[in-house]
Amino acid sequence: MKNIIKETAKQNNTSVKEVRREIGKAIDEGMKCTDPYAVEFWKQFGGQKPTVEEFLKALSACVSNEIGRG
Repeated sequence: MKNIIKETAKQNNTSVKEVRREIGKAIDEGMKCTDPYAVEFWKQFGGQKPTVEEFLKALSACVSNEIGRG
């Protein structure tokens, strides 16, 4: 996951710290969502804010599952 963050920073001409900060903001906003699919996604973290790495890993698994259903 660190390579993803580092590569994203490089591609966007910004720092790793900034990428982490922005992902953290996205996590905060996502956790407020009341869409049933989103609520189900966030349940896996037991009501706690996940780390950036935990979030990316879960999101990756979610996307892989959706592609598999294709």
